[in-house]
Amino acid sequence: MNYLMQIRAFDDYRLYKQKLSAGQVSLWYTLMSINNKAGWSTWFTAANATLESLSGLSRSGIVKNRNVLKQLNLIDFSSNGRKATSYRVCVLYTSDSAQGSIQRSVQDSTQRSTQTSVQGSSALIKQNETKQNETDDDDAGITRANVIDKWTELWGFPNAIAMPEINEWLDALPADVVDFAITIAGEHQVKAAGSLKYMRAVIEGWQKRDISTLDQAKKAAEDHDRRMKSEHSGRKPTPAKETLPTWAQDTPEKPVSDGKLSPEQQAALDARIKKFKARRPEKEGAEA
Repeated sequence: MNYLMQIRAFDDYRLYKQKLSAGQVSLWYTLMSINNKAGWSTWFTAANATLESLSGLSRSGIVKNRNVLKQLNLIDFSSNGRKATSYRVCVLYTSDSAQGSIQRSVQDSTQRSTQTSVQGSSALIKQNETKQNETDDDDAGITRANVIDKWTELWGFPNAIAMPEINEWLDALPADVVDFAITIAGEHQVKAAGSLKYMRAVIEGWQKRDISTLDQAKKAAEDHDRRMKSEHSGRKPTPAKETLPTWAQDTPEKPVSDGKLSPEQQAALDARIKKFKARRPEKEGAEA
């Protein structure tokens, strides 16, 4: 199965043929993910518990939505009693076999020279198709499938909400740029619950700054990290504000003393000193 052609055919099916519910879309993508892990076997098994965990659907939701998908010829399934149910994801795209048919016809009805010419043309067509596919993905070897695989490794297979947005990003930007954005999210240990929000912020930020190549994206990431490091290291600690304790504060009820005695306090102190001196001769005479 051609993974990318299957995904694109499914998107076209939803756009032009049949509107599907979120549960049906989620279950289809979940079965695609399991089929991928099974090596694209025609038939594969999947336990209901696994489908519940990956799709977010309940047991009854899985039963209901898989019946609809089967009626629409999008999947097929067969019960195995108490064992896990067997599934088959129907191929939605059509193989282009016209080229092979034309070549066989030419071989039967033309001379060897004509046949050689047709084969040369066929090789040129294949070469152009290969170049076109490489252009659709990116020049660095990163493909759409690589992007989906990296997302799956970090946060699980993209659900029905994430997959359309990922396709939009891949249509607007080279695959290696989107792949690098996922790498940044992984380095910052973004959790699955916040992955889509984080990726939106990164991609939209780059698009606003007209960043469309991997080199530009890497430079923007380096500039951001350098700026954040500079702001963090240059931030000075806020000095503690020194205040007088309550007992030393100047209030109307208790003004701060300037060290001088009032006339009344000075008179009282003088009286005490005089009284003390008057008593000293008496004590000295008693001791003699």
